Amino acid sequence: MLLHSFRITPNNRKVEAFIVHFDLPVEVHQVSFKDKETQTDEYFELNPNRRVPVLVDGNFKLWESNAILTYLARKFPETSALPTDIQGRADADRWLHWQSSHLMPFMGAVKTGVETDLNNIKPWFTALEVPLKDNDYVLGSLSVVDFAVAAYLMTKLGNKLDYSEHPGVDAWRNRMTNLKGFVETQVKMPPAA
Repeated sequence: MLLHSFRITPNNRKVEAFIVHFDLPVEVHQVSFKDKETQTDEYFELNPNRRVPVLVDGNFKLWESNAILTYLARKFPETSALPTDIQGRADADRWLHWQSSHLMPFMGAVKTGVETDLNNIKPWFTALEVPLKDNDYVLGSLSVVDFAVAAYLMTKLGNKLDYSEHPGVDAWRNRMTNLKGFVETQVKMPPAA
């Protein structure tokens, strides 16, 4: 298996962190935007959106980071990272959709300047606090959900957010930051000249 990625972004990093954390046999290729690698005809065959990440497993090509996470969790059930019962899976899907429908758009709006009040994330943190108030992880045990959500809260912007009113989220974020997968996929930016 081969993952085409660009580690610096949360959607790519969450997949890479999952692969590294569970020592999965997936080769990771960092695409070159400078060389316009995603603009080639060959890349279009992998993902007609011309984005990363893309997982290639034989003839199967899968794009969208959360789909890749759930695919890997099912391909490698020893990770125990995706519930197999119908309600557990629905709970996982709920949080994956929450990440892509609420958390990611908020972070994007802040990054582009459309949203200027960082306190407007509090309702999303309040929702996330509910499962984390009494659990170490969103679904109770480490899952694809934790990788999907945490990657957004480990960004430069995520580090600027106020977690003081949400101690469960804060403690969970610290746990996730120290996981092997996230430690080993941390991007070290060169010092400013």
